[in-house]
Amino acid sequence: MSAERGQGDIAKQRLRAEMRGIRDALTSEERKALSERLCRVAIEQALIPLAAERGRPLTVCAYAAFRSEADPARVLEWSWANGHRIVAPRIRDEGGGMELRLVGAPEHWSAGRWGVPAPDPARTSRLPAGERPDAVLVPGLAFDRQGGRLGYGGGYYDRLYAELKAVDRSVDTADPPVWIGFAYAAQTVETSLPKEPHDLPLDGLATEDGLIRFDKEES
Repeated sequence: MSAERGQGDIAKQRLRAEMRGIRDALTSEERKALSERLCRVAIEQALIPLAAERGRPLTVCAYAAFRSEADPARVLEWSWANGHRIVAPRIRDEGGGMELRLVGAPEHWSAGRWGVPAPDPARTSRLPAGERPDAVLVPGLAFDRQGGRLGYGGGYYDRLYAELKAVDRSVDTADPPVWIGFAYAAQTVETSLPKEPHDLPLDGLATEDGLIRFDKEES
């Protein structure tokens, strides 16, 4: 590992610790109130317009909040109530990334790897091959205003992005997934986050303050 690369990794670790501390400092009542406002932003400013644009029910990829993460539970409730499908990521048993599974009710979650809630494989089925979500809500520790994201270090969402891009190339579709960062406004930083070629480019960032849209270069 080069000295420059090592220093970059250390800087990322420090920023992760700093942003995790900011998020953890929120009380449970604050997290609940902010998450509900955030869900309204995601629904009203991102998902409802996307459903109108595509003229059909959506398939929305969302996660179940762990610890102090912003909670998209209201997005799941709204999706189920309005005829949209929810899929959620689960780390594959054999490793190598995440699979998407259809989740139809709150009881379809179970504790996955590291205790993170994930779709229960006994109660859910995989998203059929060749299908992919219309929108993906992406968690993380920090986000900038240019579409950059600092995740947890495992690269799972980056690999999911690469896999879904491969699906896009294999089917005739004009409706690729829309990737939306989902976080508290306190998790945004004013300076640009470091980016690597494999990092997923976000289409937008939803916080309780509103939706920011990004222009991104397609590869």
